[in-house]
Amino acid sequence: MTAEAGAPEGPTPPVPDEPRVEVHGDNTGVISIGSHNVIYQNFGFVKIPSVQDLPLPAPPVLPAPARADLFGRAELVAQVVGQLAEGTSVQLYGERGVGKEAVADAVHRELAAGGRRGHVLRPRTGEDGTLDVLYDRLAKVFSGQNFLREVDETMLHAAVADVTDVHITVIDSTLNRQDLARLLQTFPGCTFLFTSPYPTLPGSAAAHHVQPLSPAAATELLSAELGLPLGPAGLQNLQFDHAYRMSGGKPQRLCQYAAFIKGSDEWRAREAREPYDQPPPVDPAQLSPLHQAEALTVALSEPARRVLVALATFGTPLPAAWFAPVTGEPQDADAGPELHDRRLVTYHGDTYHLTEDAAAAVRHQNWAAADAATAAQGLMAAFDAPDAPPSPDAHLLLAVARALRDTRQWAPASRFVRAAVPIALAEGRGQLALQLYVLGKAAATRSGMKDDLKHYVRNEKLTRNLLEGDKAAAAAALLVLTPAVGHAAAHGGKVAGYLGKLTATLSTKAGVTVAAVSVAAVTATGVVVATSGPPAGCDEAHQVSEVGPDRLKAVRTSPDLVALYRHDATDLGAAAAKATDTEVKSTLQQQADEAASLADKQQRDGDGLGPDVHPDVRAALMMGKATTHNIQVVSAVMKVCPTDN
Repeated sequence: MTAEAGAPEGPTPPVPDEPRVEVHGDNTGVISIGSHNVIYQNFGFVKIPSVQDLPLPAPPVLPAPARADLFGRAELVAQVVGQLAEGTSVQLYGERGVGKEAVADAVHRELAAGGRRGHVLRPRTGEDGTLDVLYDRLAKVFSGQNFLREVDETMLHAAVADVTDVHITVIDSTLNRQDLARLLQTFPGCTFLFTSPYPTLPGSAAAHHVQPLSPAAATELLSAELGLPLGPAGLQNLQFDHAYRMSGGKPQRLCQYAAFIKGSDEWRAREAREPYDQPPPVDPAQLSPLHQAEALTVALSEPARRVLVALATFGTPLPAAWFAPVTGEPQDADAGPELHDRRLVTYHGDTYHLTEDAAAAVRHQNWAAADAATAAQGLMAAFDAPDAPPSPDAHLLLAVARALRDTRQWAPASRFVRAAVPIALAEGRGQLALQLYVLGKAAATRSGMKDDLKHYVRNEKLTRNLLEGDKAAAAAALLVLTPAVGHAAAHGGKVAGYLGKLTATLSTKAGVTVAAVSVAAVTATGVVVATSGPPAGCDEAHQVSEVGPDRLKAVRTSPDLVALYRHDATDLGAAAAKATDTEVKSTLQQQADEAASLADKQQRDGDGLGPDVHPDVRAALMMGKATTHNIQVVSAVMKVCPTDN
């Protein structure tokens, strides 16, 4: 599972026994299959209670980053800590790179020292910052479950109604004033700290504008980074005024400038001479942040350069544990400290983030991109390793798949997507998984991998129904995609293949609803695996079910349904006549008799609807009955007719 700062301590809370799938009431709800949600676990979808009904583990103590000098911002930190202690939510706003997150880290350190519990949410690559996305992430960290369907605001509010004295920090929030107000109302017992580009927090007294460092504070920072006090002569040699303007007073760029100075030939030569009290002169032409970043990148060791290029190529922050799998070189695992020392990356938790200047420097150097095939192979091997580290940001999987597509490596792309989708789903990144399916379909088509293409077409539709569909479509998709059916597919492809085809072809709510309820009987049916050819009569019996889904859509009236029942009765009777095994003959004849009985009853009773009923409503009812009958036939046939397909 991808590490989330402040994730619940200990193992993921156990999922309560999953209840029976129910389809009832209005089919347009946001969260539910009933009032439940879905997670992906052990390579299968599992229905679990909604966040409102799950136990909430105690949040961990807030992370306490290593102490760092803030250079003129200690008073702001104390003010924010005081406001949060009073129960007031706070916002730090200002332009990118001025040090808002450093102030937030200092606040966390003070809160953690007092034992304050809570969560820190940093932005995930490729994900927008809407309130719905934030609700999903908050539901995850509070419950410990990676929900796949959208979390309802009302249920989330009810779930945290009794939560008090918990702090939440949202880094790089882009929520507007109205959304922030809703968020605070949903979590009344929590305090929030937001870092944002603009002031959007209701109540201006708790919104603090974080300004760039003053010249005096910037001088302190450079002195600390260079390890010597900078007097007037030293500042002049460093072209401080010009460098300060070029950096915009942003701490990260000033740190990069210090790393550039320390990496220069003049500085290294000067270190051999003692005593020294000022740096050597700097050429004003070298003061551009891009020039500095380029100078720092070309001086990197080869392992650090490879990791830097991989960070730039795939555009996703990486923990050090994933450096080697992505680059294909084991020695690259230790490249993080060198990159951080050169101030080409920032480091949060266990993850390295490329700076904007470093990304621009890599592009300007025109270095070859990291090899997507190498990254794909390394990631797949790491996923299968028994000691695999926590999964990286799932956006890395999408970025690698896109790079394989862009380089027209179709077969590797198809194989990689099959391995990547379960990882994305397990992390709760359902929309990202759907994007992977689209890439997988294109790759399988171009590479002629027909089995992969069938897999992607079927599973994308079912997964989309599960994540975005109404209650009926989601319930039917869940039953087809659950581990129980997955197990049946491993031992008898006709069951899973039939159910997948059935669910994918039915379009009306009533039809899918009946399928969802009826499929439960099939998923509970044991499947016998053939060790030799099927018994006599079984091939004919299977043909009855295999053509079923194609005929279902044509059943719109009571006479249509009668004709279907009689057709099945005739074909199943013929199959029973060919059977030599006693149990097979008995089962098939019983199904033939039941089909004939259904035909007689339907012909006698009709559809039971009045003349004013809309034709589509009549068709939905008839198709639902036909679906139930067809699934019952499949269930009975599979018990006695083994299959090795």
